[in-house]
Amino acid sequence: MSSEPVVDVRDPAVLDDPMCGYDRVLAEAPVCWARLPDGGEGWLVTGSAEVRAVLSDPAVRNDPSGLPGQGAQTQEEAFLALGTPPEHLPYLRASLLSLDGAEHTRLRRSISHAFGASRVATLRPRVQEIVDGLLDDLGSETVNLLDEYAYPLAMAVVCELVGVPEADWADWWRWGKVLVEGDPARITPTLGEMFAYCHALVDRRRAEPREDLLSEVVAQDDLTDVDAVALVVFLVLAGHETMAHMLSNAALALMRDPAQRELLRAEPELWPAAVRELVRTDGPVQLARLRYAAADLEVGGVKISAGDPVQAVLGAANRDPAQFAHPHAADVRWQAEHGGREGSVGFGWGPHFCLGVALAKVEAEVALRSLFDRFPAVQPVTEPAWVPLPRGRHRVALEVRLR
Repeated sequence: MSSEPVVDVRDPAVLDDPMCGYDRVLAEAPVCWARLPDGGEGWLVTGSAEVRAVLSDPAVRNDPSGLPGQGAQTQEEAFLALGTPPEHLPYLRASLLSLDGAEHTRLRRSISHAFGASRVATLRPRVQEIVDGLLDDLGSETVNLLDEYAYPLAMAVVCELVGVPEADWADWWRWGKVLVEGDPARITPTLGEMFAYCHALVDRRRAEPREDLLSEVVAQDDLTDVDAVALVVFLVLAGHETMAHMLSNAALALMRDPAQRELLRAEPELWPAAVRELVRTDGPVQLARLRYAAADLEVGGVKISAGDPVQAVLGAANRDPAQFAHPHAADVRWQAEHGGREGSVGFGWGPHFCLGVALAKVEAEVALRSLFDRFPAVQPVTEPAWVPLPRGRHRVALEVRLR
C-alpha cells in the first residue's frame, strides 16, 4: 500500500479524548489506510461489521511469521529489535496473545473450564467480601478510585483464582504498571523478575498442590513449564489491568449520568445489563492487538493484501451508528431488552474473545453496585483526564469525592 494515511491514531484529537476521537476516525471510513500507534502504517478497521469480520477470520492472525511485506518480520525478530533477551522469547512466544490456530486453542482449552459461568458464580460471595473490605477502607472523603479500589479489587480476584499468594500481589501490581507504561529500559528486567517468580511458583504448586487454577495447570501432562509460566503471566496481567480500567471507566460514566444511576437504584436487577452496556460505551480496551493478513482478503469492500498490518478499533465499532440504536450514550433499559443480539465487541470477538468474560461481568456488577449503594453521592473531584499510554492505550485519572 503506497497511498498516504487517511488518519493518524496518534493525533492529539484522538489521544486526548479517545471515545470521541475514534468516533471521528469511524466517520472517515469503516476501513482505511492509517498511521498506527507504533508509527507504522496499516489498515484501520472501525466499522462494527468490519471489525467482527476481521477478528473472526482465520486469515487474519497475530503471528506475522512467514508473511510477505511488512509482516515478514517474525514476532521473535520484533521482540529482539526491542532489546528482548533471547531467553525471554519462549515465554512471549507461548502467550495466548501471540498464538493462532490449533496451538492457541490447545492452551486456551487448558484453562477455559475455570472461567465457565457456573464456576464463576461460586466466586460471587468472595468477590463481594473483597469489595466490602475495600469499601470499608475508603475512609477519606477524597480517593483515587483507580488506585485505591479498582486495582486492588482486580488484583485480589485474579490472583486468588490463579493461586498467587497475597504476600506477592504488590509485586504483580508493580510489574504490571511497568509493562503498561512501556519504558523499554524497565521492561526487560521486569519480565525477568516475573518469569523467575512464576517458575518458582510452578515448582511450589507441583510439590504442594492447592485448590487453585495453577495447581490444575501443572497437573496437565501436555503443558510444559514454559506454557504454565506464560499462562500465569497472561492471566494475572490481563485479568487485573483491563478489569481495573473497566471499573474506573464504568464508574465515571455512571457518575456523569444521573438518570442511569437512578434507574439502577430503582431497579437493581438491571445491573447485569448495565455492565454489558458500559463495556460497549466505555470499555477499557479501545484497540485490539495488531494483526496481519495471512492471505489477500476483502473487508468492507476494501482489498487487504497478504502481509498487511490490520488494526481493529473496538471503541469505534462499539459506537457505530450503523449497528447501534443509541451509539454514543449508555441506555441500560435498551440493553436489557435488546442488547443480547447487538454484536458488541467490548470483550473482543472470534477465537480471541475474552476468556474471563463471565468473571469480569460478575466482578463489575458487584463492584459497581456496591460502590454506588455505599456512596450514592460519589462524584469526580475535577474533570477526569485521559492519560495516553504506549500502543494506543489509555487510562483515566479518577479522583472522586465519596460523600
